[in-house]
Amino acid sequence: MPIQVVTYTSGTTIVSLVYFVLNLLFYSLFTKRVNFLKARNLLSELFAQQVEIFISILMVDEVWWGLLGEWYYADTTTRITTKKIKNNPSILSTYHHRFQGITSNMLSWANTTFLPTDTIRARSTIQCALSFLTQESVRPRDSFHLALATLSNAAGFITSDSDFDNITLSGKNLTIYKY
Repeated sequence: MPIQVVTYTSGTTIVSLVYFVLNLLFYSLFTKRVNFLKARNLLSELFAQQVEIFISILMVDEVWWGLLGEWYYADTTTRITTKKIKNNPSILSTYHHRFQGITSNMLSWANTTFLPTDTIRARSTIQCALSFLTQESVRPRDSFHLALATLSNAAGFITSDSDFDNITLSGKNLTIYKY
């Protein structure tokens, strides 16, 4: 069955077992982002409909980096880089409480499973991601998200990226929710 792309609008019924990537959470946190309202409404809808959610550790990594970039820029008006952090690791300690707050909040979400890539599944996850990278031309990080979603049997995938619009997953059913 081919991929079905659904443009999210308020009141859209969302399949249970959805996997979502950074931009949904990230956009829902920053009022100045273009997709803030759509992302906030969609996230609220997930909770209201009690949809089962899959979040990977990759997404948590992306959230931390994205938030660090936003916070650092707001404080300094310069962009954070890995080199700056390597030269001054204490930069991170400035934001520890914020990381802890956001992470505690996410870990407390009802109906949410955080997907590990343990040693048993690591090989199959890497092979699946490599398949998406080479066969679908999905970028590296996105290929891991897609691999984790499909290996977890998620029925839905939430993103605002166009990176997933033209993929085909033979033998897989997946609904992509766009906002």
